[in-house]
Amino acid sequence: MPHIDQIEKATQNRVIKFFVDKLHYTYLGDLHDSENSNIMQERLYAYLTGKGGYSDKLARRAIDELVHASSNLQHGLYDANKEVYRLLKYGAKVVEEAGESPKTVFFINFSDITQNDFYIAEEVTVVGENTKRPDLVIYVNGIALAVIELKRSSVSVSEGIRQNLTNQKANFIAKFFTTIQFCMAGNDSEGLRYGTLLTPEKHYYEWKNDGFNEFPHERSETDIIIDEKLCNIDYPLDKQLFAMFYKKRFLDLVQTFVIFDKGIKKVCRYNQYYA
Repeated sequence: MPHIDQIEKATQNRVIKFFVDKLHYTYLGDLHDSENSNIMQERLYAYLTGKGGYSDKLARRAIDELVHASSNLQHGLYDANKEVYRLLKYGAKVVEEAGESPKTVFFINFSDITQNDFYIAEEVTVVGENTKRPDLVIYVNGIALAVIELKRSSVSVSEGIRQNLTNQKANFIAKFFTTIQFCMAGNDSEGLRYGTLLTPEKHYYEWKNDGFNEFPHERSETDIIIDEKLCNIDYPLDKQLFAMFYKKRFLDLVQTFVIFDKGIKKVCRYNQYYA
């Protein structure tokens, strides 16, 4: 077991339990003793051939295309991540048999949230030129979509943000971030800060409630449900994690609120989302 500050470990344990009990994610365990990838191919294959309803050949060929895109850093991390995002959002067009028309295989079901598998894992060892170990990784259908670095209250969230930025460098574990949509850091005193791929530290922001209660009929059902649940959550960090990782909202954020703009990947601020 790697050395982890006991206060940080207590926070990490609580957050994992929170994801399992309140957000209903499946815990994959402590993965520090294994060499991990951003695509768990066996879990993705099981999803595609199970809930996805795709044939063996379609599933395997689609996975091959996704793995190839996630491994191709020839043009840099930004371009690799952009291509992976295109596949996640629009699917992979693959041919089942020679001479047949291509079929689209979708890796995530954005229309029916219940038809996806949501996972959380801790101490995820990733071997690179310099091996690193993100505190928490969020997977959907076996694909890593978010990383979270946690700190004790006396250590600034900025340290966790800088860890994320270091990990994205070519001489660390850039290859792991080709599938990542959200990079986060948090502690119990400052709460959660979030950005995306290669986001500068100064542009990591805090998620806040919309505070829009005057015309409830204009609010989305998801926003209302989340706000009601937040009333029963004590820790500010946990409130922000719930607000962003509530399954329906999380996939909405991934599908609708990510853009690639002239070499810069961007995700929305909370006020842009509510607007």
